[in-house]
Amino acid sequence: MKRAIQCCLILLTLNIGAMAQMTHGDDEASIKKMLADQAAAWDRGDGPGFAAPFSEDADFVNIFGSVFEGKPAIAKQHSMIFAGPYKGTHLTVTLRKITFPSADVALVEADPVVSGVHAMPPGMTPPADGVLKTRMKFVAHKTDGTWQFIAAQNTVLLPMPPPR
Repeated sequence: MKRAIQCCLILLTLNIGAMAQMTHGDDEASIKKMLADQAAAWDRGDGPGFAAPFSEDADFVNIFGSVFEGKPAIAKQHSMIFAGPYKGTHLTVTLRKITFPSADVALVEADPVVSGVHAMPPGMTPPADGVLKTRMKFVAHKTDGTWQFIAAQNTVLLPMPPPR
């Protein structure tokens, strides 16, 4: 009898683990779609489309360390750069990892690459090869079954200085 109870507990534990993986699999698919939708909006030069996955009160820190508070500010900033230095560029996003500290919070790490860069915002030199590489970290929150980014930080990857 004791062995039968142990077997049942093991099977129950495995079942719960499989269900949790399925849930995270669905959550990961939703988050991956958010990233793909952002890349498509970037390629269209669509600031509001780029900002769509963000919550109304999200914070976005750009490569200069400027903070844009709220979805309207994120959309406005991206509309401005799509009409200016990043006009006609192409965004490719490679997902590095997604971790779930809780069932309704995800940390998302991605490596965006912007190609076709011919100009940069003031204070930055355009990359010689026309390719801007950054590292993004998002915090996503799930409310009523829907994921949204509530915070993001973008950090430009610069070449390492030569050794001294």
